[in-house]
Amino acid sequence: MYRYLIRFQYTFTSVKINNLCQNMVNIGLNGFNRIGRLFLRIALKTQCGTEQKSVGSTLPKVVIVNDPNISPVTMSYLLRHDTFQENFNREIIDMNNCLIIDGQRIEAVQEKDVTKIPWHKACTIEYVVDTTGRNITCNSASQHIQEKIKCVLVTGCADIPIFTMGVNHTCYKPLMKTASVGTPSLNCLTAMLKVLHENFGVERAMATVIHPLSNDDMLLDDNAKSCRESRSALVNFMPAKCQEGRYVARIMPDMEGRVGVSALKVPVACVGGLDLTVCLRKQVAYEILTGKFKEAADCYMRGLLKCSNEELVSSDLIGNAHACIIDVKAGSGLSPCMVKLFAWYDAEYACAQRLYDMVKYIASREVCQ
Repeated sequence: MYRYLIRFQYTFTSVKINNLCQNMVNIGLNGFNRIGRLFLRIALKTQCGTEQKSVGSTLPKVVIVNDPNISPVTMSYLLRHDTFQENFNREIIDMNNCLIIDGQRIEAVQEKDVTKIPWHKACTIEYVVDTTGRNITCNSASQHIQEKIKCVLVTGCADIPIFTMGVNHTCYKPLMKTASVGTPSLNCLTAMLKVLHENFGVERAMATVIHPLSNDDMLLDDNAKSCRESRSALVNFMPAKCQEGRYVARIMPDMEGRVGVSALKVPVACVGGLDLTVCLRKQVAYEILTGKFKEAADCYMRGLLKCSNEELVSSDLIGNAHACIIDVKAGSGLSPCMVKLFAWYDAEYACAQRLYDMVKYIASREVCQ
Protein backbone atom coordinates (compact mmCIF):
# COMPACT_ATOMS: atom_id res chain seq x y z
CA MET A 1 0.00 0.00 0.00
CA TYR A 2 2.81 2.40 0.92
CA ARG A 3 4.49 1.72 -2.45
CA TYR A 4 1.28 2.64 -4.31
CA LEU A 5 0.92 5.83 -2.28
CA ILE A 6 4.43 6.91 -3.23
CA ARG A 7 3.71 6.16 -6.90
CA PHE A 8 0.44 8.18 -6.72
CA GLN A 9 2.18 11.10 -5.01
CA TYR A 10 4.95 11.10 -7.65
CA THR A 11 2.41 11.01 -10.48
CA PHE A 12 0.31 13.80 -8.95
CA THR A 13 3.40 15.98 -8.44
CA SER A 14 4.56 15.35 -12.01
CA VAL A 15 1.16 16.39 -13.36
CA LYS A 16 1.28 19.63 -11.36
CA ILE A 17 4.77 20.42 -12.64
CA ASN A 18 3.84 19.59 -16.22
CA ASN A 19 0.73 21.80 -16.02
CA LEU A 20 2.83 24.62 -14.62
CA CYS A 21 5.34 24.29 -17.45
CA GLN A 22 2.55 24.28 -20.00
CA ASN A 23 1.30 27.60 -18.58
CA MET A 24 4.68 29.31 -19.01
CA VAL A 25 5.47 31.50 -22.02
CA ASN A 26 9.10 32.37 -22.75
CA ILE A 27 10.04 36.03 -22.68
CA GLY A 28 13.10 37.85 -23.99
CA LEU A 29 13.95 41.03 -22.05
CA ASN A 30 15.79 43.87 -23.81
CA GLY A 31 17.22 46.41 -21.39
CA PHE A 32 18.29 45.63 -17.84
CA ASN A 33 17.57 49.13 -16.54
CA ARG A 34 15.48 49.84 -13.44
CA ILE A 35 12.19 48.81 -15.05
CA GLY A 36 13.78 45.79 -16.70
CA ARG A 37 15.15 44.51 -13.40
CA LEU A 38 11.81 45.03 -11.66
CA PHE A 39 10.04 43.20 -14.50
CA LEU A 40 12.35 40.23 -13.93
CA ARG A 41 11.73 40.38 -10.18
CA ILE A 42 7.95 40.34 -10.71
CA ALA A 43 8.20 37.42 -13.13
CA LEU A 44 10.33 35.39 -10.72
CA LYS A 45 8.12 36.16 -7.72
CA THR A 46 4.98 35.17 -9.61
CA GLN A 47 6.51 31.90 -10.82
CA CYS A 48 7.39 31.01 -7.24
CA GLY A 49 3.89 31.83 -6.04
CA THR A 50 4.86 34.73 -3.77
CA GLU A 51 2.69 37.09 -5.82
CA GLN A 52 -1.02 36.55 -6.43
CA LYS A 53 -1.89 34.87 -9.74
CA SER A 54 -5.10 33.53 -11.19
CA VAL A 55 -5.69 29.80 -11.53
CA GLY A 56 -4.83 28.52 -14.98
CA SER A 57 -3.20 31.82 -15.97
CA THR A 58 -0.41 31.98 -18.53
CA LEU A 59 2.75 33.11 -16.74
CA PRO A 60 5.56 34.99 -18.51
CA LYS A 61 8.98 33.46 -17.85
CA VAL A 62 12.12 35.44 -18.67
CA VAL A 63 14.70 33.12 -20.24
CA ILE A 64 17.10 35.61 -21.86
CA VAL A 65 18.19 39.19 -21.12
CA ASN A 66 20.03 41.52 -23.47
CA ASP A 67 21.85 44.69 -22.43
CA PRO A 68 25.05 45.71 -24.23
CA ASN A 69 26.15 47.95 -21.35
CA ILE A 70 25.90 45.54 -18.41
CA SER A 71 27.94 42.42 -17.71
CA PRO A 72 26.39 39.35 -16.01
CA VAL A 73 28.34 40.21 -12.84
CA THR A 74 26.83 43.69 -12.70
CA MET A 75 23.42 42.30 -13.63
CA SER A 76 23.40 40.00 -10.64
CA TYR A 77 24.60 42.78 -8.32
CA LEU A 78 21.98 45.30 -9.47
CA LEU A 79 19.23 42.67 -9.36
CA ARG A 80 20.13 41.77 -5.79
CA HIS A 81 20.65 45.30 -4.42
CA ASP A 82 18.55 48.43 -4.88
CA THR A 83 18.81 51.72 -3.01
CA PHE A 84 15.09 52.50 -3.22
CA GLN A 85 13.20 49.29 -4.00
CA GLU A 86 13.69 46.50 -1.46
CA ASN A 87 16.62 44.13 -1.94
CA PHE A 88 15.91 40.94 -3.87
CA ASN A 89 16.84 38.16 -1.49
CA ARG A 90 17.26 35.23 -3.85
CA GLU A 91 20.13 32.92 -4.64
CA ILE A 92 21.77 34.51 -7.70
CA ILE A 93 24.86 33.06 -9.35
CA ASP A 94 26.49 35.04 -12.13
CA MET A 95 28.42 33.18 -14.83
CA ASN A 96 30.14 34.31 -18.02
CA ASN A 97 27.04 34.12 -20.18
CA CYS A 98 24.08 33.63 -17.84
CA LEU A 99 22.48 34.13 -14.45
CA ILE A 100 21.30 31.25 -12.27
CA ILE A 101 18.46 32.50 -10.05
CA ASP A 102 17.04 29.94 -7.61
CA GLY A 103 18.17 27.22 -10.01
CA GLN A 104 16.60 28.85 -13.09
CA ARG A 105 19.03 29.66 -15.89
CA ILE A 106 18.60 33.02 -17.64
CA GLU A 107 20.85 33.69 -20.63
CA ALA A 108 22.67 37.04 -20.57
CA VAL A 109 23.83 38.58 -23.86
CA GLN A 110 25.36 41.96 -24.77
CA GLU A 111 24.32 42.69 -28.34
CA LYS A 112 24.11 46.32 -29.49
CA ASP A 113 22.44 45.59 -32.82
CA VAL A 114 18.75 44.91 -32.12
CA THR A 115 18.40 42.82 -35.28
CA LYS A 116 21.20 40.47 -34.16
CA ILE A 117 20.05 39.67 -30.62
CA PRO A 118 20.06 35.84 -30.34
CA TRP A 119 16.61 35.58 -28.79
CA HIS A 120 16.37 31.84 -29.47
CA LYS A 121 19.79 31.11 -28.00
CA ALA A 122 18.57 28.67 -25.35
CA CYS A 123 14.95 28.03 -26.31
CA THR A 124 12.18 29.49 -28.45
CA ILE A 125 11.08 32.98 -27.42
CA GLU A 126 7.43 33.90 -27.93
CA TYR A 127 7.41 37.54 -26.79
CA VAL A 128 9.97 40.32 -26.39
CA VAL A 129 9.68 43.01 -23.71
CA ASP A 130 11.76 46.13 -24.44
CA THR A 131 12.24 48.48 -21.48
CA THR A 132 14.92 50.71 -23.02
CA GLY A 133 12.47 53.45 -24.03
CA ARG A 134 14.27 53.78 -27.37
CA ASN A 135 12.29 51.40 -29.56
CA ILE A 136 8.91 53.09 -29.23
CA THR A 137 7.82 53.22 -32.86
CA CYS A 138 6.35 50.37 -34.87
CA ASN A 139 9.42 50.27 -37.12
CA SER A 140 12.02 50.22 -34.33
CA ALA A 141 10.09 47.75 -32.17
CA SER A 142 9.59 45.45 -35.17
CA GLN A 143 13.35 45.01 -35.43
CA HIS A 144 13.09 42.51 -32.58
CA ILE A 145 10.76 40.24 -34.53
CA GLN A 146 12.34 36.97 -35.59
CA GLU A 147 10.85 33.62 -36.44
CA LYS A 148 8.27 32.45 -33.84
CA ILE A 149 8.26 35.78 -31.97
CA LYS A 150 4.59 36.75 -31.78
CA CYS A 151 4.70 40.26 -30.33
CA VAL A 152 7.04 42.96 -29.02
CA LEU A 153 5.89 44.98 -26.01
CA VAL A 154 7.53 48.32 -25.18
CA THR A 155 7.14 51.34 -22.89
CA GLY A 156 6.62 54.90 -24.09
CA CYS A 157 4.39 56.77 -26.53
CA ALA A 158 4.80 57.14 -30.29
CA ASP A 159 3.20 55.78 -33.47
CA ILE A 160 2.56 52.42 -31.87
CA PRO A 161 -0.67 50.92 -30.46
CA ILE A 162 -0.92 51.93 -26.79
CA PHE A 163 -2.83 49.88 -24.23
CA THR A 164 -3.36 50.78 -20.59
CA MET A 165 -4.57 47.95 -18.38
CA GLY A 166 -8.12 48.31 -17.16
CA VAL A 167 -8.92 51.02 -19.71
CA ASN A 168 -8.42 49.77 -23.28
CA HIS A 169 -6.26 46.64 -22.99
CA THR A 170 -9.11 44.48 -24.34
CA CYS A 171 -8.76 46.33 -27.67
CA TYR A 172 -5.54 44.41 -28.30
CA LYS A 173 -5.80 42.05 -31.28
CA PRO A 174 -3.69 38.86 -31.48
CA LEU A 175 -2.47 39.79 -34.98
CA MET A 176 -0.71 42.92 -33.66
CA LYS A 177 3.06 42.51 -33.73
CA THR A 178 3.99 45.56 -31.64
CA ALA A 179 2.32 47.27 -28.69
CA SER A 180 3.10 49.67 -25.85
CA VAL A 181 1.87 50.05 -22.28
CA GLY A 182 2.46 53.81 -22.49
CA THR A 183 4.00 55.66 -19.55
CA PRO A 184 3.34 55.40 -15.80
CA SER A 185 1.66 58.82 -15.72
CA LEU A 186 -0.52 57.96 -18.73
CA ASN A 187 -1.71 54.79 -16.98
CA CYS A 188 -2.50 56.80 -13.86
CA LEU A 189 -4.35 59.53 -15.78
CA THR A 190 -6.46 57.23 -17.95
CA ALA A 191 -7.47 55.14 -14.93
CA MET A 192 -8.78 58.28 -13.22
CA LEU A 193 -10.55 59.52 -16.34
CA LYS A 194 -12.19 56.14 -16.94
CA VAL A 195 -13.91 56.11 -13.55
CA LEU A 196 -14.90 59.77 -13.80
CA HIS A 197 -16.22 59.59 -17.36
CA GLU A 198 -18.19 56.37 -16.91
CA ASN A 199 -19.91 57.64 -13.76
CA PHE A 200 -20.26 61.40 -14.19
CA GLY A 201 -19.11 62.35 -17.70
CA VAL A 202 -15.97 64.44 -18.22
CA GLU A 203 -16.55 67.79 -19.91
CA ARG A 204 -13.02 69.20 -19.50
CA ALA A 205 -9.93 68.11 -17.56
CA MET A 206 -6.55 69.65 -16.80
CA ALA A 207 -3.80 67.46 -15.37
CA THR A 208 -0.41 68.33 -13.94
CA VAL A 209 1.93 65.35 -13.93
CA ILE A 210 4.70 65.28 -11.32
CA HIS A 211 7.65 63.29 -12.66
CA PRO A 212 10.24 61.77 -10.30
CA LEU A 213 13.95 61.62 -11.10
CA SER A 214 15.31 59.35 -13.80
CA ASN A 215 18.82 58.45 -14.92
CA ASP A 216 18.41 60.81 -17.88
CA ASP A 217 18.35 63.84 -15.57
CA MET A 218 21.41 65.96 -14.85
CA LEU A 219 23.07 65.49 -11.47
CA LEU A 220 24.98 68.76 -11.89
CA ASP A 221 24.54 71.62 -14.35
CA ASP A 222 25.82 70.56 -17.76
CA ASN A 223 24.98 70.63 -21.45
CA ALA A 224 21.58 69.12 -22.35
CA LYS A 225 18.82 69.32 -24.95
CA SER A 226 17.22 72.41 -23.38
CA CYS A 227 18.23 75.12 -20.94
CA ARG A 228 16.06 73.82 -18.10
CA GLU A 229 17.17 70.22 -18.64
CA SER A 230 20.81 71.36 -18.35
CA ARG A 231 20.27 72.31 -14.70
CA SER A 232 20.77 69.99 -11.75
CA ALA A 233 17.64 67.92 -11.13
CA LEU A 234 18.84 67.07 -7.60
CA VAL A 235 18.26 70.55 -6.15
CA ASN A 236 15.71 72.07 -8.55
CA PHE A 237 12.13 71.38 -9.55
CA MET A 238 11.06 72.68 -12.93
CA PRO A 239 8.44 72.55 -15.67
CA ALA A 240 9.03 69.56 -17.93
CA LYS A 241 8.06 68.43 -21.39
CA CYS A 242 4.89 66.40 -21.47
CA GLN A 243 3.51 64.31 -24.31
CA GLU A 244 0.80 62.40 -22.45
CA GLY A 245 -1.95 64.83 -23.48
CA ARG A 246 -1.57 63.85 -27.13
CA TYR A 247 -2.12 60.17 -26.40
CA VAL A 248 -5.11 60.22 -24.05
CA ALA A 249 -7.56 60.34 -26.97
CA ARG A 250 -5.86 57.35 -28.62
CA ILE A 251 -6.68 55.31 -25.53
CA MET A 252 -10.01 56.98 -24.77
CA PRO A 253 -11.50 58.41 -28.00
CA ASP A 254 -14.28 60.14 -26.01
CA MET A 255 -11.61 62.41 -24.48
CA GLU A 256 -10.60 63.94 -27.83
CA GLY A 257 -9.98 67.67 -27.27
CA ARG A 258 -11.08 67.58 -23.64
CA VAL A 259 -7.86 66.90 -21.71
CA GLY A 260 -4.84 69.15 -21.24
CA VAL A 261 -1.65 67.97 -19.56
CA SER A 262 1.40 69.80 -18.19
CA ALA A 263 4.28 68.44 -16.14
CA LEU A 264 6.78 69.19 -13.39
CA LYS A 265 10.06 67.46 -12.65
CA VAL A 266 10.78 67.13 -8.92
CA PRO A 267 13.92 65.91 -7.08
CA VAL A 268 12.28 62.76 -5.68
CA ALA A 269 13.05 59.14 -6.54
CA CYS A 270 10.65 56.53 -7.91
CA VAL A 271 7.23 57.97 -7.04
CA GLY A 272 5.34 60.55 -9.06
CA GLY A 273 1.98 62.23 -8.67
CA LEU A 274 -0.88 63.56 -10.74
CA ASP A 275 -2.99 66.62 -9.91
CA LEU A 276 -6.25 66.52 -11.88
CA THR A 277 -8.93 69.22 -12.08
CA VAL A 278 -12.11 68.06 -13.82
CA CYS A 279 -15.30 69.73 -14.96
CA LEU A 280 -18.06 67.11 -14.86
CA ARG A 281 -21.38 66.88 -16.69
CA LYS A 282 -23.23 65.77 -13.56
CA GLN A 283 -23.37 67.43 -10.17
CA VAL A 284 -21.89 65.24 -7.45
CA ALA A 285 -20.65 65.53 -3.89
CA TYR A 286 -16.95 64.81 -3.36
CA GLU A 287 -17.76 61.95 -0.94
CA ILE A 288 -19.96 60.21 -3.52
CA LEU A 289 -17.32 60.68 -6.22
CA THR A 290 -14.57 59.13 -4.10
CA GLY A 291 -17.00 56.34 -3.26
CA LYS A 292 -17.14 55.47 -6.96
CA PHE A 293 -13.34 55.24 -7.02
CA LYS A 294 -13.42 52.90 -4.01
CA GLU A 295 -16.07 50.80 -5.73
CA ALA A 296 -13.89 50.53 -8.85
CA ALA A 297 -10.82 49.70 -6.75
CA ASP A 298 -12.68 46.85 -5.08
CA CYS A 299 -14.25 45.53 -8.26
CA TYR A 300 -13.48 46.02 -11.96
CA MET A 301 -10.18 47.86 -11.44
CA ARG A 302 -8.90 45.75 -8.58
CA GLY A 303 -5.09 45.64 -8.55
CA LEU A 304 -4.89 48.68 -10.85
CA LEU A 305 -6.60 51.37 -8.79
CA LYS A 306 -6.44 52.02 -5.06
CA CYS A 307 -7.94 54.61 -2.71
CA SER A 308 -6.19 55.77 0.44
CA ASN A 309 -7.49 57.85 3.36
CA GLU A 310 -4.03 58.03 4.92
CA GLU A 311 -1.91 61.18 4.83
CA LEU A 312 0.76 59.76 2.52
CA VAL A 313 4.08 61.11 1.30
CA SER A 314 5.94 59.92 -1.78
CA SER A 315 8.26 57.45 -0.04
CA ASP A 316 5.24 55.59 1.32
CA LEU A 317 4.36 54.51 -2.22
CA ILE A 318 7.72 53.04 -3.27
CA GLY A 319 7.14 49.50 -4.49
CA ASN A 320 3.37 49.94 -4.89
CA ALA A 321 2.18 48.03 -7.96
CA HIS A 322 -1.05 49.97 -8.52
CA ALA A 323 -1.21 52.20 -11.59
CA CYS A 324 -3.11 54.85 -9.64
CA ILE A 325 -3.46 55.49 -5.89
CA ILE A 326 -6.14 58.11 -5.19
CA ASP A 327 -5.22 60.28 -2.19
CA VAL A 328 -8.72 60.98 -0.89
CA LYS A 329 -7.63 63.61 1.65
CA ALA A 330 -5.62 65.55 -0.94
CA GLY A 331 -8.63 66.24 -3.18
CA SER A 332 -11.73 68.37 -2.83
CA GLY A 333 -14.97 69.39 -4.50
CA LEU A 334 -14.52 72.87 -5.96
CA SER A 335 -18.15 73.22 -7.03
CA PRO A 336 -21.07 70.80 -7.70
CA CYS A 337 -19.63 70.04 -11.17
CA MET A 338 -15.93 70.60 -10.57
CA VAL A 339 -13.50 68.49 -8.57
CA LYS A 340 -9.79 68.38 -7.85
CA LEU A 341 -8.14 64.99 -7.35
CA PHE A 342 -4.62 63.91 -6.49
CA ALA A 343 -3.12 60.48 -7.20
CA TRP A 344 0.23 58.77 -6.67
CA TYR A 345 2.09 56.20 -8.77
CA ASP A 346 5.44 54.41 -8.58
CA ALA A 347 6.96 55.24 -11.96
CA GLU A 348 9.20 52.18 -11.80
CA TYR A 349 7.46 49.30 -10.07
CA ALA A 350 3.97 50.08 -11.37
CA CYS A 351 5.34 50.39 -14.91
CA ALA A 352 7.07 47.01 -14.64
CA GLN A 353 3.85 45.49 -13.27
CA ARG A 354 1.82 46.87 -16.20
CA LEU A 355 4.32 45.33 -18.63
CA TYR A 356 3.96 42.00 -16.88
CA ASP A 357 0.15 42.24 -16.78
CA MET A 358 -0.04 43.15 -20.45
CA VAL A 359 2.28 40.43 -21.73
CA LYS A 360 0.30 37.94 -19.63
CA TYR A 361 -2.93 39.19 -21.17
CA ILE A 362 -1.48 39.03 -24.70
CA ALA A 363 -0.35 35.45 -24.12
CA SER A 364 -3.79 34.50 -22.81
CA ARG A 365 -5.41 35.89 -25.96
CA GLU A 366 -3.16 33.67 -28.04
CA VAL A 367 -4.21 30.62 -26.01
CA CYS A 368 -7.91 31.45 -26.50
CA GLN A 369 -7.65 31.50 -30.27
